[in-house]
Amino acid sequence: MRGALAAAILVWGLGSAVWAQTPNLTPQPALRVYLITVGQGDAVWEKFGHNALWFSDDANAVDEAYNWGVFDFEQPGFLRRFLTGDTKYWVERYPGQLLIDYYKRSDRTVVLQRLNFTPAQAQRALAYARWNAREENKFYRYDYFRDNCSTRVRDLIDYALGGTLKRSTANIRGPRTYKSESVRLVDDLKLTQFGIFTALGQPADRPLSLWELMFIPMRMRDIVRGQRIGGPGGAPLAAEERLLYESRSQHERADTPTLWLPYLIIGLLLGAEFAAVGSARRRSTFADKMFRIEVAIWAIVTGLLGLVLLLAWTTTRHVFWYRNENLLLLNPIALWLAVTVLLSMRRSRFGRPAAITAMVVAALTALALLLKPIALFNQNNLALILLFLPPHIAMALGLWRGKPVTTEHGVVDRR
Repeated sequence: MRGALAAAILVWGLGSAVWAQTPNLTPQPALRVYLITVGQGDAVWEKFGHNALWFSDDANAVDEAYNWGVFDFEQPGFLRRFLTGDTKYWVERYPGQLLIDYYKRSDRTVVLQRLNFTPAQAQRALAYARWNAREENKFYRYDYFRDNCSTRVRDLIDYALGGTLKRSTANIRGPRTYKSESVRLVDDLKLTQFGIFTALGQPADRPLSLWELMFIPMRMRDIVRGQRIGGPGGAPLAAEERLLYESRSQHERADTPTLWLPYLIIGLLLGAEFAAVGSARRRSTFADKMFRIEVAIWAIVTGLLGLVLLLAWTTTRHVFWYRNENLLLLNPIALWLAVTVLLSMRRSRFGRPAAITAMVVAALTALALLLKPIALFNQNNLALILLFLPPHIAMALGLWRGKPVTTEHGVVDRR
């Protein structure tokens, strides 16, 4: 992000020329404030959109667009900070039209809304933006939901309006949540969607107010569009709105995808595969080895994912990863299952501990389903339960039944 925008800075001097080529932007003497909303892009972090505030005053040569979403992958400790929830972002100032043109060239939808500010409100907003962009003030700890590039713009607009935006939106709640919005916006990235759906815990499933929902720039654009200054009979907050560019490749999904059905189908297919190989292992030594290897691979993957969830809950500042019921589905106990099932391929005495551990893993997954009617366990993870329950049950039954082998002493050994 930083490198691309830095390229725009190199052509700062072209700003006036580009401005002159822009239709319907005739010189005006007053300070105007625009909300620039940018739609989705190709990269994962671009799926959530972007926005900025643009201050323009032709008479006083003001052309300042403030972008609170600047980060640098090469920043020292970036990966560690990202994983632990201590990522640093900052605000930068750019010429407004150059910023818009950059996103146009990136094939991202751009909508411009002129905010219906009084001269005093516009000056108040500009003064704060300039103060915030100073070197000693520009950095902040980025929070994907509560303190991001969009909420910073929201807060500045509310500051200029004297708090009226928050008062009119904070008490209006709907069905949308941090998780549902995140899952919706990455619907074309299925593995990313699975990761987000798995990683976010109970705190991410709380219904959001309109104020909170503005963490998504496109939602903020829509909410600003419907706001009235001073109440229902007041003037519109968005005095003017224009679609400057519409993406040819990116099309934002409007509704939250239904995940339970595809996840159930995948879960049943996985369960059927485990059941088929688990049944065949009673008749074939090769099938027995294949089954144990499959179980070991599955246990390693699910166990490691469970370990990540546990560490995210207990050692990071990602508060929306806390109280994650998916630990019942993806449990670090599965790592012990992987160890015992691999050892059982050479030492039959590990067969029973492996089967017991598999039963525990399956029982915890079933418990997650049984707890759903209880209000305390209200995390939106039914789709994941339907995904993991069938293979966990098939895996446990396959190991519990074992493969009867007659030893040299005539004793039946169930491995």
